[in-house]
Amino acid sequence: MWKSVLAGILIAAFAIAAFLAIGCATFFGPAICAIDRKKQAFTPTVQSPARHDLYMREGAPEPYRDKQNPMEKTIGNIVEGARLYDLRCAVCHGLMGVGDGQGGASLAVQPADLGRSLGQPLYKDDFFYWSISEGGAPFGTDMPPFKNDLTDRDVWRILTFMRASFAEQGGPVADDAAAPP
Repeated sequence: MWKSVLAGILIAAFAIAAFLAIGCATFFGPAICAIDRKKQAFTPTVQSPARHDLYMREGAPEPYRDKQNPMEKTIGNIVEGARLYDLRCAVCHGLMGVGDGQGGASLAVQPADLGRSLGQPLYKDDFFYWSISEGGAPFGTDMPPFKNDLTDRDVWRILTFMRASFAEQGGPVADDAAAPP
C-alpha cells in the first residue's frame, strides 16, 4: 500500500514540476491562461536602453537632477493625478500602466510598463520627471514631451498617482486616507 501512495506522490510532484517548468499556456493553451502570444509576456521596464544607460552613467540631466516630488500623498493629489494620467498617458501606457494602451499598440517601440519601472529603486523621481517632461524623441521612442503642456505641479501629481497605483512594490497610502473601521 505504501508503494502506491509513494508512487502517487511522485507522479503528482512530477506533474506539478512539469506545470511550473513549462508554464500554464504551454500546459493548457493560451486561451485558458489568458496570454496573448502576439505580445511579449512582459513589457520591458524602460523601453529605451539609451535613456537607461545615460541615467545610470550620469543621472538625470541638470535641469532635472535630484528633483524630488514635493506633492503630498493626499487623496486629492492622487485623484487629480489620475485624471491627468487618464488624459495624457493612458492612451499609450494603458489604464493600469502596463504599456497596453490602444494608442501604443501601433508604435515601433512599445510603451514601458510603468508599474515595473516605478517598482525599481534605481529609478528616482528625477528620472520620471525628466522622462515625462522631455519625452522619448532623443532616445528613439514616440513618447511626446509634456514640458510645454503640463505644469510642474501636474507632472508631480501624475507621478504621485502612478506611485500610488502602479508601483509593484506597493504604493503609498494617502496621508488623508481614513483608517478602516
